[in-house]
Amino acid sequence: MTTDSGDSLKQFRFKLVDDRVVALFKTGKEVIHQELIESRDSCEIGRNQVAHRKIKSNEAETKIYIDESGYGLHTLFSQSETDDSNSSGSSVDSLSSSNFDTLQSSNGRKSFEFEITNGAIVRVFEVKDEHLERDPIEVNEIYIFDGRSVIRIERELLGLEIQRFSDNDEDGRFQRFSEQWVPDSENTGSAGPVIEQPLMYYFTDGSDLIAVRSDDPVSGGGGADSFVIRFEFGQPNHWLIEDFHSIEDDRLVFDTGVGLTSKAHLAGFVTELSYDGQNFFVDFSSEATITLTGVTPASISWDYVDVLS
Repeated sequence: MTTDSGDSLKQFRFKLVDDRVVALFKTGKEVIHQELIESRDSCEIGRNQVAHRKIKSNEAETKIYIDESGYGLHTLFSQSETDDSNSSGSSVDSLSSSNFDTLQSSNGRKSFEFEITNGAIVRVFEVKDEHLERDPIEVNEIYIFDGRSVIRIERELLGLEIQRFSDNDEDGRFQRFSEQWVPDSENTGSAGPVIEQPLMYYFTDGSDLIAVRSDDPVSGGGGADSFVIRFEFGQPNHWLIEDFHSIEDDRLVFDTGVGLTSKAHLAGFVTELSYDGQNFFVDFSSEATITLTGVTPASISWDYVDVLS
C-alpha cells in the first residue's frame, strides 16, 4: 500500500446523489478536475473518510481519503492495488474473508466490538470480562468495514500498520485476523520492521508467520511456524506463546527495525532465563518478558532465534 506523491499534495471533494458517491473533484494548482465514479466501482463513506475501490481489468485499486478539517476537503491517505482474480498477492487485501474457514482460532484471544453507523465505524470497544471498554479512535488511524471484516489502518512515523479483524461465528465480536507493515517509500531513515507480508493471528496446518502481540496469547499449528515479535525498547511487553515446538522447527523471529544487529546483540538485553517445571521464561526486564508454555530448557536454544533489523 502506497501513497502517490502527486495526489498526496492535492485535495478532493466528493459529489453525492442519494447517499452514493457519483464523482470526485481533484484540485491542484488552481485546476479542478472531475472524475466520474463508474457503476462497477464502490465507495464506502465514513465519518471523515471515503474508501474508493476502482476495478481495472483484473486488478482492484483502493484509495482511502480522509477529511481532517471537517470541511469536506479530503486528502489521499493511502492507496493499494490488488489482484481481483482471486489469486494471491502481497497486499493485505489478498487475505480475503474466504480464507477464514480454513484457519483455526487461538483460544483466549482479545475480542472487539464495533459500532457501525451508515456503514462507517464510529466507535471501537474491547471486550474485557464480558464488559465493553471503549478504545478511542486516534487521529492517525481509520477503521473500514467491508461488509464482513474490519480493516484498521494506522499511520506511523515510518509507514502504515494494517490490521484486519474477523467475526468467524458472526456473533458481533471480532478478533484480529492479520497485521501487515507497509513502509513509507519516501522515508530514507530507519526502515522499521523487515517483514512486509501479512502476519497471521490464526494458524493453519502449514508453516505460518504468526504475529505475537503483548498481553494476547498466541498459538501455532502444524508445520514450522515463525513467531514474529516486534520488539520496542522501553515499552512494556509481555508475550505469551502457547504452542512453540522446536522439534517442528518453530522459530522466534525478532523483527524490530530498532537497531539490533545480531542474536548476540539481543542476548545482551536478556536479564534472566528461568523454568518453573512447566513453562520457560525469558526476561529482558520486569517490563518485557516472553513466556513459552510447555517448553523445557533442553528444547530451546539460540539456534531457534532469528534477529531481523
